[in-house]
Amino acid sequence: MAIQDLRNMKTICLTLDYELYGNGSGDVFKNIIEPTNHILSILHQYNIHLSIFLEVVEYWKLKEEWDRGNKMGYKNNPVEAINDQLGKAYADGHDIQLHIHPQWVDAKYIDGKWHVNLNEWRLGSYHREGENSLKNLLLKGKQTIEDIIRPIDPEYKCIALRAGGYNAQPSQDIVRAMNEVGLTVDSSIYPGGKESGILSNYDYSRISPECGFWHVGKHLEEQGSSQIIEVPITAFPIKRFSKYLSASRIKAILANKNSAKESFESKTSRGKSGLLHKLKYFFETEWQTWDFCLFPARMHKKFITNIRKQTNRDLYVLVGHPKSFTGPESLEYLLQKICFSYNFFTISEFAKILEVHNED
Repeated sequence: MAIQDLRNMKTICLTLDYELYGNGSGDVFKNIIEPTNHILSILHQYNIHLSIFLEVVEYWKLKEEWDRGNKMGYKNNPVEAINDQLGKAYADGHDIQLHIHPQWVDAKYIDGKWHVNLNEWRLGSYHREGENSLKNLLLKGKQTIEDIIRPIDPEYKCIALRAGGYNAQPSQDIVRAMNEVGLTVDSSIYPGGKESGILSNYDYSRISPECGFWHVGKHLEEQGSSQIIEVPITAFPIKRFSKYLSASRIKAILANKNSAKESFESKTSRGKSGLLHKLKYFFETEWQTWDFCLFPARMHKKFITNIRKQTNRDLYVLVGHPKSFTGPESLEYLLQKICFSYNFFTISEFAKILEVHNED
């Protein structure tokens, strides 16, 4: 497909952040394997493929513990289950890419649960040297994913990165490390996004929501002449309370109340306190990423209306998390509404189209 053809039609990339909860809680089978199987089964009915972003540091830690004889409460090997699921997904046409939450680098399994380092929540401000440097994390992560997939496809290359929790600022070191290890796509940014909590801290509010992708400069947020392209996650402004007005959202919160509480506290406690401040938080406007696992049908409908109004944007990246998947109804609603009106590409397929265009 020519790049001009691509720009004359709207294209959807579905992406899945394949991970446990950020605080280390969760069950690999209950929160990753089983819901991902359900999601893949639904997508198979529509012949749609997605890009799965594997959280590799978490994966390494699980493997280390299992290999040293700690079953972590599992009857079956969780790493083997992950390898098997990702291999089958790739064989079925899905895409596997790199996801990193640096709080897992120092994670320890103690007294029946994972303890992560919340002081290293943000990839953008991760500044270690040596074995666990940013460059080495990206390089080892890329190699890990290629080791999983190359028995199926010897030519496979991991090309894309997503920073955990969208924390890709400051991004200059990330761009440098990506260039050094051969990663050519980033999908960490969502235009309009802004967080200033004690964990997440970034500001993408100046990025135009009309731009579907760009070649980056020294930073991911700026356009330039780098070989790296940014494919931002689609987001639109909403009143924050509106996203909680659904049974699916409430169900997802109740599924892991401790993680939800910690996330809320981290977003509302930086430099401010008190009940009034916390209540005000719910009535503020925020830019919400398009979450195909968590949104109810009414939110999908609103976002579909929004993208139909945009005339200049050609690529829309949706995000989902297996741990947040609460049932098939809203996902099937979304697919029924868009499957015949839009093209669907994985991140790798989209990058290949751009590569062919650049060669021409």
